[in-house]
Amino acid sequence: MKILFVASEAAPFIKTGGLGDVIGALPRALAARGHDLLVVLPRYGAIDASAANIRDTGRRVEVQFPHLNASASVHVAAPAERLRYILLQNPWYDRKELYGESGKDYRDNHKRFALLCAGALEAAKQINFLPDCVHAHDWQAALAPLILKRGWAGRPAPFKARSVFTIHNLAYQGVFPREAMSDLALPGDLFHPDALEFYSQLNLMKAGLVFADKLTTVSPTYAREIVQSPETGAGLEGLLRHRQQDLVGIMNGVDYTRWSPDVDPALPQRYSAQDLSGKAADKAALQRELGLDVDENALLTAAIGRLAHQKGYDLLAQALPRMLDRKLQFVLLGMGDSTLEQEFRALAERHPTRVSVQIRFDDALAHRIEGGADVFLMPSRFEPCGLNQLYSLRYGTLPVVHAVGGLNDSIREGAEGWGFRFDNEDLQGLLAAVDRALTLWSDRSSWRSAMQRAMARDHSWDRAAEQYEALYRG
Repeated sequence: MKILFVASEAAPFIKTGGLGDVIGALPRALAARGHDLLVVLPRYGAIDASAANIRDTGRRVEVQFPHLNASASVHVAAPAERLRYILLQNPWYDRKELYGESGKDYRDNHKRFALLCAGALEAAKQINFLPDCVHAHDWQAALAPLILKRGWAGRPAPFKARSVFTIHNLAYQGVFPREAMSDLALPGDLFHPDALEFYSQLNLMKAGLVFADKLTTVSPTYAREIVQSPETGAGLEGLLRHRQQDLVGIMNGVDYTRWSPDVDPALPQRYSAQDLSGKAADKAALQRELGLDVDENALLTAAIGRLAHQKGYDLLAQALPRMLDRKLQFVLLGMGDSTLEQEFRALAERHPTRVSVQIRFDDALAHRIEGGADVFLMPSRFEPCGLNQLYSLRYGTLPVVHAVGGLNDSIREGAEGWGFRFDNEDLQGLLAAVDRALTLWSDRSSWRSAMQRAMARDHSWDRAAEQYEALYRG
């Protein structure tokens, strides 16, 4: 099959989170299974063209807006057989960040990503890549299924194809004032609650939810959660229930060429489930690097991610003083809410040899933390899939998770388990799970067995790719 992906980010070119990892890995897995893949994303100014082997094709795509003819130059990279990435270059993408600055989205994001959607379809047509299926990801790509069904600005769709729309996080929907409808020349008959209207505003996520042939989310549990209530469905639960027959949850995978301790170049010492000695060495190296007491008996807990309410970091900040009453250490890598940043920094200042707080994103350090930590903490209030718990499993770093979304699907506790779960979103639930981890930690033979069970879990992309193939075929 020929499959066209439309997305706003992709590793290794540029990423802000799990979406970028997915768009870097899933197309590669599909190409390895014999499909032809074309992935289209913006050519942001922050992308290093030389490092990514991107070249200018000399082609341009033109996208007509009501009061503007926006064009983009077409750049290409071909990192693997049967896999090409097209990057659309336009001044709209030459900004400091991808989506916004200082906590505010760019006001013209509706135009920036409409250009991506219409430009992606036009670029594919230009190079005669006529796909069997278009796979659009999150609200930034949600206009692609609409264009395939209804055309754009009075013109027909550039080609006919099935479409699949994936919700990576329903909390981000691309909501704009009503005037954005006319900015994008969207048909007025679509401005009603069964299409694009959302409380008198334009909701671009709904373009994908209404017009795509099939809908997916990134874990089976999240697919069930988002139809249940306004809290989990973020106001779209009614529409999602209406389309429930077309909605499926497919668990994200892991690129084990990047995230596996036996091949990870970021680790001081590599290791495997058969020879775990390197993990102890990596733990000691991490403790030294971050100024913690070098103590093999201390349970080294860690968290990596965006400091946000969704991720439960306020709960973790509340729990940490009590956690430190136990014999454990804590490492945090991430940034986000400024109040939470200050809370964690203050804890690190009070406990400098037991708590390390790194307010930044650092991919190499993230790998060293996965390799050196004993436990990974994910108290998310909701979690569509989660990737860090999957990375942690491969590194034998047992996850402690709130049992929601993909965390519920991937972590099991008990005699034959490979992690720790809590059901109630509260301090007592989190602390009780940490205490169960400490109890198992005191029995090193049982802990080692749990590590080996964790490392044996298979979350490779090939499994997910097989499920997506069935959707693409219809």
